[in-house]
Amino acid sequence: MIDRAVRIGMIGCGTQANVHFAAIKELTEQIATVAAVCDLDDERLAAACQLWPQARSAKDYHEMLSPGDLDLVIVATMPNTHEAMSLASLEAGANVLCEKPFMMNATEAQNVLAKAETAGLRVQLGTNMRYMPSSQYLHRLIEGDSIGTPVYAKAWGCHDYPPVWAPHYHLATSGGGVLASTLVHTLDLAMWIGGSPNPLTVSAATNKLFPGKRGPKIDAKIHERYDAEDLLSAFVRFDNGAFYSLEGNWCSEAKDYHSFELTTTKGTVTGAPFTVKVDVEGEIVDQTPTLDGEDDWFKSVHTQDAALIGKLRAGEAWALQDARQLLNLQKIVDACYESARSGREVVF
Repeated sequence: MIDRAVRIGMIGCGTQANVHFAAIKELTEQIATVAAVCDLDDERLAAACQLWPQARSAKDYHEMLSPGDLDLVIVATMPNTHEAMSLASLEAGANVLCEKPFMMNATEAQNVLAKAETAGLRVQLGTNMRYMPSSQYLHRLIEGDSIGTPVYAKAWGCHDYPPVWAPHYHLATSGGGVLASTLVHTLDLAMWIGGSPNPLTVSAATNKLFPGKRGPKIDAKIHERYDAEDLLSAFVRFDNGAFYSLEGNWCSEAKDYHSFELTTTKGTVTGAPFTVKVDVEGEIVDQTPTLDGEDDWFKSVHTQDAALIGKLRAGEAWALQDARQLLNLQKIVDACYESARSGREVVF
């Protein structure tokens, strides 16, 4: 239990960090405050210090962490730094909220999760889409077994242009392209709503469409470093008998779209557009409810951060996500890439 404002450190002060900053400001300084900020970029660090003038600042995250006075560290950098920064934060006595992708591979994920367990601290991946009103409703609906057992899901995450605002396209930095950086959002959501089953097998194929597609519109310097997959298709079988098909595309001719569809023994639910359709005595019946609130990305980050900070203050567990779920998600990402490289199915 924490009977004062939760002290937060931010490693990486870019785009996603600013979403967290806005969420923390909304909570008020009596609930939470950013006590330390870290970034290698002078402009980003200066902007963060303007928002949080009371925060100490550093370019080296070890220096930021050294006083050991933080309750929570948000790691909002590229994945090639996530393991070291998360381990150092845990060593300094802070709980960790790490942005996606979680780690570069399952070995790194296991290292961080093991350290957290030993230290008695919490680690969570930024799966903010779980906090959207439709996600919460569908999770309760499937958990209640009122529309049958999940048997199949489709999850897709696509952009019409590669997201070159950060080096997600560079494997040494990102660990993966469209799967690790984009599709992982809706894959996690489909698995969580579908009961968080364990994967049994994965088969996948990838391709790189850039620069043959979208190349002329993107800076030549990016061409030189762009080596990640921007097209993926995968098939995953789970231990509850369900099977999922996955699609990721950064060069889609359709507009940006990210969603999932989950089929059960009695109906089908969809994330976006939010729908619930059920077989009632042979008839397809639309049972989509009207929910309070909308599925807004920024609001879901605010809801996530408020929930995690509230749990810290109350001394309660972060129950919406556990280590097994985190590790399973990372294992599926790893297996997709291994299957695509080898041309063979990966069996767990």
